[in-house]
Parts: sequence; structure tokens; C-alpha cells
Amino acid sequence: MLRRKNYWLLFAILLLALTGLSPSMELDTNEGSFPRNQPLNQSERPASGEQGAVQSLHVRVSLNNEELRELERINSNYTLSSGVEVILSNVDSEETAENLKNDLTVGESPDIIMTDGRNIPELATSGYLLPVDVYQSVPGSSPLTVLIPQMQWNGYDWGVPLDIDPYVLVYSPARLQELGLEQAPKSLEDWNVILGQLREEQKAEKYLLALDTRNPYGFSAVLKSMGSAGWSSGDDEALEWTQYARSYFYFTSRFNEEIWNLLQEGRLAVAALPLSEWQKHGNSSLAAELPPIDGSTANNYMYSRFFALPAESDNPEAAVEWLAYITSSSAQLEWLENTGRLPALDALYRTGLPEIAGLPFDAGQLLSDEAVTGEDTAGRWGEISGAVKSLLTGELDAAGFKEMLAQESE
Repeated sequence: MLRRKNYWLLFAILLLALTGLSPSMELDTNEGSFPRNQPLNQSERPASGEQGAVQSLHVRVSLNNEELRELERINSNYTLSSGVEVILSNVDSEETAENLKNDLTVGESPDIIMTDGRNIPELATSGYLLPVDVYQSVPGSSPLTVLIPQMQWNGYDWGVPLDIDPYVLVYSPARLQELGLEQAPKSLEDWNVILGQLREEQKAEKYLLALDTRNPYGFSAVLKSMGSAGWSSGDDEALEWTQYARSYFYFTSRFNEEIWNLLQEGRLAVAALPLSEWQKHGNSSLAAELPPIDGSTANNYMYSRFFALPAESDNPEAAVEWLAYITSSSAQLEWLENTGRLPALDALYRTGLPEIAGLPFDAGQLLSDEAVTGEDTAGRWGEISGAVKSLLTGELDAAGFKEMLAQESE
């Protein structure tokens, strides 16, 4: 009888416990109960996931087919050595920081993203990235000096560069001789010589300069060739020249093969293009020159692709181990050999790179021991791109361009 009373007592206690807990066990079915991912609070270090429990990593990249196959090959080797499967998703290479922010906010975040190095400061300062060096420091992995402003903020590194694709000035030496120059223009006076000759010719469909209006890299290379200190330097002369000469510009995508026909036919004097396009289409009748690399604005015409850790990455330690492998000296040399893309590591240039097919300049020109400060574009690259496009296409004059940049910097 005593035992039966004990059973009833235990049953009563259990019933009371279940009654007290039941409200908190109800499912939340209200709309919006699954919140969007939020940017990282930089004062907090997120959880890093369980060490040794990572089975796979999700990496979001922007690659052409050849590059994607090469990365898949390198990934296979990494999986064999680490046991971690790397799942790649490939997206449009022209994606802006705003597009990327939206993709990182909605849906499941990848562990690693690839993006234009110019997007790194904006993503970092907005809280969308984790600092890479908090999780692992990779000895001997110093990038080219010109890339450092794109990856550092608030005392941390926020990205790891994979490769670089500097913009060069492509021209036909024969055509430039007809226009009064023996080589690519190296001053505003040289550009005026070409413009003056074109105006005298008064022929239809003759162009001074081809530029891609979707980003400022090509325009930056042209400014550098004029000796300008950049778009935010208050260089009225270079900006006013742009306003005056833009009716002789040819606007296009950097991937437009028609540019090469125009150059060879003598209908286009100069084109500002990525080195990778020159390596595909350049020939012995054309030449290409790299604007000088120095400590002020060289990174404005140095397109580079970076890897970074999204704030919502589930496995940052494992992700950084993959980054260390994929951007190591040996991996970057393999990447160069099989894709032609120049490496981002400073040491590879100092120890001597293998011969690079189609490289129109000495690779040592990319080295700089001078500290690179660059223009203050953190968080403003998208706005600067829009302002440059408006200047080139006639929506803004030189004064309006300067005013827009001043407003964006406030």
C-alpha cells in the first residue's frame, strides 16, 4: 500500500512539471519567426563551431569555367589530405558589395566567399565579415604591398587575396605613331597630342580611349598615366580633360572582343583593359604597358580577388585552414601555371616567378617597398563607381563629379 502511494505521488509531481513546461514548448508559427541573418557586432567574437567535427565547407566563388575546373582539382587534393569536402557554388563575377550583402543576409550563409578586393572594406566595416587573422595566422603569406589597404581595417585582416589582374593600357604602336607618339601616353600632354590629332582627322568612328564604365579600374589607370594623384586629389586639370575628351571615348565591357578589332584597324588609339584580356587577345601588332606602381593610388587599377569569412560562417577555423591551403605559395604557383592569373604573394615576386606567357611587363614592377595608403574609399567603392560612370557618360561635369565625391565622403 505504501509503495502504491509513492507511485501516485511521483505521478502527481511529474504531471505538475509537464504542466509548467508546456507553454514554452509550443511551436512559434508567427510570421517572421525565422529572422534574417544579422551583420556581426564587431565587439563580439562568434562561436567557431566544434573542432574536428567539420565534414564539409561551402565556398561561394566567381570564376570562369577554366578557373573553376582548376579550383576543383586543387580542392580534390585538399579533401584527400583533410577529409573535408569542399562544395563550390559559382556566381556572377560582376556582383557588387550591395548584392553580396543582400545574399549574405537572406538564406544560409556559405563558410567562405570570393569577391572583388575593393568590396572587403565595405563588407568589414558593415559587419558582414569575420577577421581572418583571429582564427589563424599564416606565416610567410604577406601579400603584395599594394593589396594591403584592401584587406586591413581596425587592426585586423578581413580577407586573403587569391590573385591580381592589373589594368594595362593597350595600343597599336603603328597607330600611335600616326597620332604623334612613340609609346603609350605618360602625361596629360601626351593625351592632348592624341586628342588633337583625332580632332584634325575628323573621321567618323575614330576613338581615343576605350573604357569599361561598370568599374573605375580602367579610368584609374588612365589618370595614373597622366601623372594624376587620383580622382579625390582635386586634380581639376585631369577631370576637366575627361569632360572635354569623353565624346571620343568608346564605352564597352572589358570582355568585348570588338575592342581588339578596333585597335588593329586603327580606329581606336588606346584601351584600358585587364591584363587577363591582353593575355587572351594580345598579339605582336599591339603593345601593353602597366602604369607606375607607387604608394598612392596603384591599388585603384589593381583588380584582385579575395576570399573572406562571412559573419555567419559556421566553421571559421576549418575555413581558414582551407584558405591557407588554397592561397599557399605552391597553390598560387599552380594557379598561375594553369590559369595564367598572377599570384598575390609578395615573396613569389622577390624569389623569382617562372616565365609567364603574355606578360607585357617585368613582374618586378608590381613590387613596392613604399607604404601604400591609397585613397580613402572604405565603404564607398560602389558610390565611387557610380560617380565615375556618370562623369564618363556625361551625366556629370568635372565640378559635379567632385561635388558628388565630397558628399559621399561626409
